[in-house]
Amino acid sequence: MISSRLLAQFIAVAEELHFGRAALRLHMSQPPLSQAIQRLEEHIGVALFDRANRTIALTDAGRVFLKEARRLEDQQAQAVAHTRQAAAGLMGTIVLGFVGSVSYGLLPELLTQFRKHHADVAFDLREATSVEQIEDLKARRIDLGIVRLPLGGANDLEMRVIKRERMIAVLPRAHPLAALPAIPLASLAGETFMMFPADRVFSLHAKTLMACQAAGFSPRLGMSAWQMPTMVSLIAAGVGIALLPSQIVNIAHPGVIYRELEDRMEHLELEIALAWRRDDRSRLREAFVDAATAYFGAGT
Repeated sequence: MISSRLLAQFIAVAEELHFGRAALRLHMSQPPLSQAIQRLEEHIGVALFDRANRTIALTDAGRVFLKEARRLEDQQAQAVAHTRQAAAGLMGTIVLGFVGSVSYGLLPELLTQFRKHHADVAFDLREATSVEQIEDLKARRIDLGIVRLPLGGANDLEMRVIKRERMIAVLPRAHPLAALPAIPLASLAGETFMMFPADRVFSLHAKTLMACQAAGFSPRLGMSAWQMPTMVSLIAAGVGIALLPSQIVNIAHPGVIYRELEDRMEHLELEIALAWRRDDRSRLREAFVDAATAYFGAGT
């Protein structure tokens, strides 16, 4: 077994190609260093240095061993770093639930930013509705959930809003209102609305109903779907329109247009939150929540 100290001594001599300079670099005298290198060569059974003409140079075997010595030194440094990270709770796997709508913008952006500083953290990603994530948290099937508010049945969980966005109108490209840069919600009173099913995506279902009622009409309900790409494709086919979270603009579809709504009402404002169990004291979970809060500006 070759000690890490002996590896460091060999690397210093191999890089300096001078025992005196290597000894100074290692803060030791030259004779013990020369003796250490001789013992290393005897242990391996080959000459690592050519000492002809008062100069030294690496032999072919020495060049191979230098490469391996550096690799071993790096592995030792990584082992120490990983051990310290594990002790601090900053290594491992986060089982993360998420609503499908955040996969078009917020989720990949958040994971990319987090992994810049926590490259050794793995994620087990599980798409589910907000209601399903609450059940999964309570059953300890996930560690964290990315959910949409409002949300019932979550009083015994911790929540932190990390992002706010608005609902926008999604219309067929040939729609008469397509030429407008922004649309008054009341102008959609005669349209057929595609809706999220209330039992699966309660927050967006309720928000759509309340926004339309605040604009002075009850929406005429058409087909239901709980996945936004499906809704976009059906809207392109002319089966109706929808109010969807603004992240939907990241789904390019030639058959639809996305338009802002002129109305300024709370029913069109959406909140995305992280949810976790109150008894979860994991440093890894805390690091992720803190990173998300900092990156998105605490829900702005």
